[in-house]
Parts: sequence; C-alpha cells; structure tokens
Amino acid sequence: MIAKFSVAIVCVFILLVGCDSNVETTEDFESATLSKDPKVLLENSKEKQRIGAYDEAIEILNAAVKIDPDFLPAYNQMGLIFFEADKKNESVDAFKKAIAIDPENLNSRLGLGKTYSMITRNDLAVEQYLKAADLKKNDPEILFLIALEYWYHQNFEKSKEYYNKVLEIDQGHIQTHLNLISVYESLEQWKKAIREIEISRQLGKEKNDSQAISIAERKKKFIVGRMNLTEEEYQRKTQPPFD
Repeated sequence: MIAKFSVAIVCVFILLVGCDSNVETTEDFESATLSKDPKVLLENSKEKQRIGAYDEAIEILNAAVKIDPDFLPAYNQMGLIFFEADKKNESVDAFKKAIAIDPENLNSRLGLGKTYSMITRNDLAVEQYLKAADLKKNDPEILFLIALEYWYHQNFEKSKEYYNKVLEIDQGHIQTHLNLISVYESLEQWKKAIREIEISRQLGKEKNDSQAISIAERKKKFIVGRMNLTEEEYQRKTQPPFD
C-alpha cells in the first residue's frame, strides 16, 4: 500500500510540474504581447522566430501593427518569417504591405524580390531587384541578383549585361566569372566563355578557392566537348586576343 501511495504522489507531482510548465509558457507569450512598444514586440518576435515558433512570432507582430499600423519593420519581419516557414504567398503579401508604407525601403524590395524568385516568378523578381538597384547604386550584389534572375528567365543578353556591370565594380567577383561561362556558352560566344574559364581558374588559385577551380575545370571539359577541340587547340584559343 505504501509503495502504491508513493507512486501515486510521484505521478501527481509530475502532472503538477507539467501544468506549471504550460502555465509559464502561456504567461511568457502573454507578457510578450502585453508590451505597448512595437520595437519591443519586434525583438520578441525575432526570438520566437529563432526557436521556430513561427505562429507565435506572427501573432506578436500582429499585436505590434495594431499599436502602430505604419510600423514598417514589423511587416518586413513578417515577410522574413513567412518565407522561412515556407509560406511564400503570405511573405509576398507582407512585403507588399511594407512597400505600400515606404516604396523606397531597400529591405522590402530585396525581400519581395527574393520571395518572387523562390516561387519562380523571375520576371517579378527582376522588377523588384531593379528598383532596389535604383535605391542603392552600384551595389555589386544587387546587380548580381539581377543578372541571375535574367539567367533564370533565359534572357542571356540581359544576364550578360548585368554580370558585366558587376565586374565593372569588382573585377575579382569569382562567382560572376563562373556564371558568365555559362552565359557565353548559351550565346555560343566561345572565345569569351574560354576567357572566363581562364580568369576563374586564375582567381581560384589566387584566392585558394579549390571549388571555383573545380567548377571552371568541369565547364572547360563541357565547352571543349561542344566545340570539338583537342587540348592543344583549346590552349591556342586561351591566348589573346579573345574577341
């Protein structure tokens, strides 16, 4: 009887601990939403996002925009959370609300562009990235994103144009050189493709980037095969002039 009574006490204690834990969790969430400062709520939502509590994070942000309907950072954060939660349509809506408040907000434009890209609306992604490029002039990473979206959209001439804009700013942008190999290959501009292979290999050596060297080598084999070149013929074509 004593043993059974002890077991019963332990079980009741475990249940009480479990109930207390649930109460604390609820109270924690309620205390987070009790703040009247949207900035505090924004930080609380980021913490919920960090642990994967996406629904709670969105509820907190909804509380923030009830306090301040024009609190743009909350909508941007919603966009990021919905994106991470694989709710891309909701992400689009959130970034659009942010842009309605401030059409010149760079993060909103970039967030919406990234979301459109992920749902393969490359035409709409380009539109947002172009607007972002107007907001932040001569940013190589934004120009790179534009070139990439044009590539996905099979607009090789535009892709080439924007990759070269990147190189005007940063000649050592190795991923741009690697991507240009494929662009020139698609345009059947073989000498330029070969030039980009050699530049990529050289940059890979300088930067000790074995992956870049490996990619360039693979692309070289593919292009050599398409052009039906021997190694000797290829080496001759790597000498200037390339154009």
